[in-house]
Amino acid sequence: MDKQNILVAYFSRKNTDSAERSSTEIVASVVSKLLGATQYEICTLSGYPEDADECNKIAKKERDENARPELRNQLPDMNGIAKIVLVYPNWWGDLPMAVYSFLDKIDTENLDIYPVCTHEDNGLAMTERILAQSYPKANVQKGVAIRGSVAHSSPFQTENTIEKYLTDRALIK
Repeated sequence: MDKQNILVAYFSRKNTDSAERSSTEIVASVVSKLLGATQYEICTLSGYPEDADECNKIAKKERDENARPELRNQLPDMNGIAKIVLVYPNWWGDLPMAVYSFLDKIDTENLDIYPVCTHEDNGLAMTERILAQSYPKANVQKGVAIRGSVAHSSPFQTENTIEKYLTDRALIK
């Protein structure tokens, strides 16, 4: 597998007052390490509040309005990229709207998308189906869900789960 044609794109709400990485950042780092692939962080211009209740209110409002928050980072060079491992948290049973902002700005035609979702209780929810419906020209693959608490407490289990997923998808041997 040509690692140069794979991008690991992830979105994670930053916890600005903590040095601790989010579960999504941990998972994206493991995926990037196992693949030897370039990593791209999807960041919004305005960010999200550290307070979970406030963040949930904003996330729900964005979802209900089908918002596309403005992105802060320059888009990655997609030249030669055939596959994206998309790492994101489950927000209200959906992808964070910032992920849609990213995907809307790149050419998803014939792009293989591998969903990797962090969560605490709803797994992938309907995110695979939503991705396939929203980006019908992409090839949305079967995804994997990883509990955020496991990403923080059990690096070995997290790495094993991701390694099995990537191996099963023939992204690594």
